[in-house]
Amino acid sequence: MPKVLLCGAVQGQWELLFDRVRKLNAAAKENPFVALMCIGRCFPLPEEYLAIGGKKPPVPTYFLPAHESTRSWQESASQKQIFDRLNVSNQLSEPVEVGESFFCLARAGIATIAGLKVAYISGSESLGQEDENGTVLMYSKTSVDTLMQELVANANHGNVDFLLTAAYPANFQLLLPEAQLPASLQNLQGSLAIRDFVIQVHPKYHIVSDGDVFYQRLPYVSTVSGTARKQLTRLIGLSSVNTVKDKTRKYLHALQVVPCMQLSATERQHVDIPTGTTQNPYLYAKDDTINWTVRDAKRRKVATGNLSVEQIQQLTANSVNSAQFFYDQRLAAKGQRKGGLLPDESTGQQRTKPRSLVEDRTECWFCLSTPTLERHLIVSIGQEAYLAMPKGAICEDHVLIVPIAHEASTLNLSDKTWREMDRFKEALRRYFASQEKEILVLDRNVATLGATHCHWQVVGIPKDKTGAARRIFESEGEKYNVKFRELLANSTSDSIEGTAGLLESLRQQTDNKPFLYAEVPDGENRCTRLLHHVEGKHYVQFGRHAVACLLEMPRRANWKFCVISKSEEEKLTQSFKNQWKPFDFTLEEDELSEREE
Repeated sequence: MPKVLLCGAVQGQWELLFDRVRKLNAAAKENPFVALMCIGRCFPLPEEYLAIGGKKPPVPTYFLPAHESTRSWQESASQKQIFDRLNVSNQLSEPVEVGESFFCLARAGIATIAGLKVAYISGSESLGQEDENGTVLMYSKTSVDTLMQELVANANHGNVDFLLTAAYPANFQLLLPEAQLPASLQNLQGSLAIRDFVIQVHPKYHIVSDGDVFYQRLPYVSTVSGTARKQLTRLIGLSSVNTVKDKTRKYLHALQVVPCMQLSATERQHVDIPTGTTQNPYLYAKDDTINWTVRDAKRRKVATGNLSVEQIQQLTANSVNSAQFFYDQRLAAKGQRKGGLLPDESTGQQRTKPRSLVEDRTECWFCLSTPTLERHLIVSIGQEAYLAMPKGAICEDHVLIVPIAHEASTLNLSDKTWREMDRFKEALRRYFASQEKEILVLDRNVATLGATHCHWQVVGIPKDKTGAARRIFESEGEKYNVKFRELLANSTSDSIEGTAGLLESLRQQTDNKPFLYAEVPDGENRCTRLLHHVEGKHYVQFGRHAVACLLEMPRRANWKFCVISKSEEEKLTQSFKNQWKPFDFTLEEDELSEREE
């Protein structure tokens, strides 16, 4: 799977960008990035990288010019020479090499970059005022349609890995609650030509650079014309290159993608539909001149997949990082489906993947989108999960690792989410080790009152008590009909060490049925993995009860006896944050999320 970097408008700050890319590649070590793609204002280009025998970018670099200032290329003879050369390229162009491993994606075209099929459209929409064939800084509907026809004619309209355009498509705001959109994008007039393009062509990723803000739209799903196949598209907007430490101004984004052309026909048929996915918004745009938001839908009769405005807002309630959303299953039944879509061989209809027997609910205490979420208890937020203090903690060393995606069972989470949760767990292991403690982990996959949002409970246990952990869990279990057995390696693996081995073992040995899982320390920096299959009535607070017994705090088995005031909770959370900071990987300056498919 090639690893690539996507960048917003460089605006001439090439050396700043290249320095950061060098650092990232040095940190990547054995799995470096293979390409850098820049979208938006690029001129002036770095002179030292244009000369024969000059400098070479840290990775092969491709730039898509748009919104360029005339002065940025006219005041330099060498810049003007390159600009003029780019402006006379063919209508459907290939990358133009302007320096060693340094390429321009001019006009409209298709390129293969690191094995990935990339479609691109440079410049701004001409609205019929320029040459209908387009130029390096202007594209027309004709030039965009020509590119679309090329892809459709070759049956590649569903096999595009990346679409690069500086402008957002018109109407990308449809089917979204207003709160999910940054203020600078709420009334943005996007490109009509690009909107019509993405009605027919369905890339895995559509990367844009407009509005100078980092933004990830809810994924949307389309049906590839001429097939029964579904395609998921993620629209990502990048900020311009800057030195501001602000997540909303993120200009560099890392992705690791399996090229479409490497997937078998069966693999292409199977697409996982993540939480919060909408229908293709561009199919609901009936007016060529209006730019809708959900707020506009209240004033107009807009096609919204048979969902009311309020239902759209509830269905796609936004989270802090605008990437994962709580999904209401009853609403989804009206217009969407939760889980991966697989064709049913007998009927040709779509069927959903098996889910956990734990029932999904319609309100949630852990979703970042929930208005009543106790945000003051949050310690840190990653790309896929967050760390928080629990309500009514057993002790000051009691924390929660919570996935951002709403799932009833940890077994239904993506591998990527599991990896980040495991990363939090290992960081907590190091944190508590610095205090002469070992961690105890609980995963309770049992239906409870309210929304069932899976999470791990982690408690730091003083070393002088860890040796008794397994004995207490098993002896207390006998009192409450909790029958533990040690979780061993599954039939296809020699080990359950690591995320993949543990996840596979749990999936095989629980068969998606309710369970209680515990990792109990042994006093020698190792852990024993205990599993209990829940059948019939179950003492849902058993894990907490056993930990309270281990810590010799039996009264704290009932969380209601542990509730403190909000001001005390804030002090407890801040105290933990201060100590946790050296171990908090989410604070690393050069941390980039990598999406694996």
